Amino acid sequence: MKKIALIITLLYSAQNIKAQNIKFRENIDKDSLFNTIVQKLPVEMHEDFTKTYKNGNEQEKEFLLFMISMPESSKKELIENFEHKKSEIQRLKNEYQKLVPKNYIVDIEFKPESKIFTITEEISVKIYKLKDKTEKENTDDVQRTDGLKVISQNWNLKPNSNELEKVIKSIGWTNETLDEIKKLLNEANCISIQNGKVTTIGFARSGMGKYSYKIFDKPLNEKEKIEYNNNCEYIFYKDNIVLEYGGGAIGSQCFEKK
Repeated sequence: MKKIALIITLLYSAQNIKAQNIKFRENIDKDSLFNTIVQKLPVEMHEDFTKTYKNGNEQEKEFLLFMISMPESSKKELIENFEHKKSEIQRLKNEYQKLVPKNYIVDIEFKPESKIFTITEEISVKIYKLKDKTEKENTDDVQRTDGLKVISQNWNLKPNSNELEKVIKSIGWTNETLDEIKKLLNEANCISIQNGKVTTIGFARSGMGKYSYKIFDKPLNEKEKIEYNNNCEYIFYKDNIVLEYGGGAIGSQCFEKK
């Protein structure tokens, strides 16, 4: 089972690398990098990963390195960051709400430049608008059941690019707006934010998943506590705070048990 999961992950990584034309930076010693990173994995995984790496061709080695070089985080780090950055996280929520136009929901994530791969800084922006009940449905619109209309969904845009400028201009934002949001995120030690009835603030990527905070305007009632405490993607933390783990295409879909 482990080998099947490993093969699937390698294939996914291969497609990802090929699609984005990702390469290792010239100063990277791949063997040294592998020996360093593999030590961070659980001990029981060392033998399989080392054997797979040593027996692989150059391309297979790069796929494996890409996979185990992905960022890591945990529920413990998610909680610690909230306790250390409580006021900054609340300020991020409040200030971001002021920047988003009325009746719009904007989800933005800043991805830093990689020190290992030739991946520059990227910004993903998804823009939605509350549906007007009197507005006729357009067959070309992306259909959603949450009362939101998709305005645009854009992944991995380059900073200061014409494409990014066109996207943010549609909601009256400028590069200065992005700088302000990025500053607020950095101060909160977070990477993403989406406004709405519940504000979702992304703390960190981990593998293909992401750890986040869901911040309600008021403390959760008993019904909400049950709904947002399923010990999988949601854990009720306290008051108006819910911890969230969003699993990726491959890997765990729930919070770790320990």
